[in-house]
Amino acid sequence: MVESLLTVQNESRALAEMLRPKPLADGTVPEERLIICGLSWQRYLDLDKALGDDRPGPRFYYLEGELEIMTTSNEHERIKKWIGDFMADYFLETDMDVMPRGQATMRKSLKEAGAEPDESWCLGEEKEFPDLVLEIALTSGGVSKLEVYRRFQVPEIWFWRRNAVEIFALRQDGSAYDQFPQSRLLPQLDVALLERCVRIASWREARRTFRTGLGARK
Repeated sequence: MVESLLTVQNESRALAEMLRPKPLADGTVPEERLIICGLSWQRYLDLDKALGDDRPGPRFYYLEGELEIMTTSNEHERIKKWIGDFMADYFLETDMDVMPRGQATMRKSLKEAGAEPDESWCLGEEKEFPDLVLEIALTSGGVSKLEVYRRFQVPEIWFWRRNAVEIFALRQDGSAYDQFPQSRLLPQLDVALLERCVRIASWREARRTFRTGLGARK
């Protein structure tokens, strides 16, 4: 019996290692994603509840029967933290009142969509769903995040992909997102500065550089 259990454990480890994504070209360890198809809305809710609302991971995205289970990497969390800090500096410097929502779970049962963004913000006042959502995407694939967030009518989505910010704004009729080089919600934000600072390895140096850049634009 013991030998059988050890064999199963070894096979599971070997399978997990085979399914682990390869490091990116620069050596960065990417996220890990698992897609489960044919999962009912109630099963999704039950699974989320069983794992606990305050869990550090994994993260869930749900869209019409498809569940994406994602675990993050150290680099994923670093970029999320860097950008979150930069945005806090930006909002303070521009005297914008915001309500940070972080990765608070978003659900819409009638449209069968659920998400746990990396970061999110309500601009101005508290709302049911955020105005701006950030997603760190070191790897591609998985449930369509744009379609998930369209169900919530989130006005603007940022993706950090390929060492740059991709900005998508919701059309006025709410039918789809279009990509733009600049934020429509925050037109004064220097996106190039933000991107440059994310690539700085030192948190202190990155934060100082971003703050200096904000001051220079006055």
